[in-house]
Amino acid sequence: DALWNQERMTLLRESLDELGDPCRELIELKYFGDQSYDEIARELELNSKTVSSRLSKCLDKLESITARVFKRENLSPFPV
Repeated sequence: DALWNQERMTLLRESLDELGDPCRELIELKYFGDQSYDEIARELELNSKTVSSRLSKCLDKLESITARVFKRENLSPFPV
């Protein structure tokens, strides 16, 4: 089970790397850095609504990339 989780985390990191810097940075700040929209907005000098909108679009892109990466490895992103 731990091996499966480690493999999934590796594939998720690969997906984030493929996503590219602007999106990867937003996602990392929000979900790995546990920052609020306002905190991210201050750090990146953006409006918090802009952060929210961009993050939503970035998550859609990440979902598409992740689905392709996991399918390539014959894995489901999440245990069934």
